[in-house]
Amino acid sequence: MYCSNCGNEILRGANACAACGAMVAGKGVCAGAPSEDVARLSAQAAPRPPRCDSYEYARTTVKSDLATVACDCYESLGFELTGAKESPASGTTALAFRRSRKVRGKAQLSKLQRTMDDLIKSIASMEAEKTRKAGYRAIALGTLSALILGVGMCCTMVWTHLMVPGIVVGVVGIGGCAFALHSYRKTVAAETVRINPRIESAYDQLATACEEAQAVLREPNESEGL
Repeated sequence: MYCSNCGNEILRGANACAACGAMVAGKGVCAGAPSEDVARLSAQAAPRPPRCDSYEYARTTVKSDLATVACDCYESLGFELTGAKESPASGTTALAFRRSRKVRGKAQLSKLQRTMDDLIKSIASMEAEKTRKAGYRAIALGTLSALILGVGMCCTMVWTHLMVPGIVVGVVGIGGCAFALHSYRKTVAAETVRINPRIESAYDQLATACEEAQAVLREPNESEGL
């Protein structure tokens, strides 16, 4: 049974419409199937589903210290950030983006996106390269120094008649460990001076790619205005 006033369905046994309060048949208002006008108005007043835009999605994983750089690059491609999850164990951050499928110039934007991804990976690799050589050298010197220190300890603790030479050998081992730390810092500083110009060049290329992407996104609007 339907209310003749608003067209809402009335439960069996009810005395009035739950939607508008109109009385059912026998209480002053006739009930029955809704008229065409009532049905039309009810359909117009019914809540409409939200508009659904079509998106394309992208995901990338970068070093955590480059997450902001990656976000800026993808935003210049027309993407918006939808999620970020950091993995402290690996020192990386997973980023999720979405972009309207209606964006123009997808072929050129995809090419620029690949260029940006390669440049970001290259920057991460060069940052790691600053400490790679220094790390290998420090490990080698530290291991050798630890062995020398161990020999010195054996001389002082096992062969008591070699205590004095053992002490000398132990001091040499301790000195080697300290020198390994000094060598690490010095090598990192030298590698930083050598690699930084390449990193700056990569950042300049990223900036150029972002400007090109923005130009591609603006191009349709400029064409429409002509």
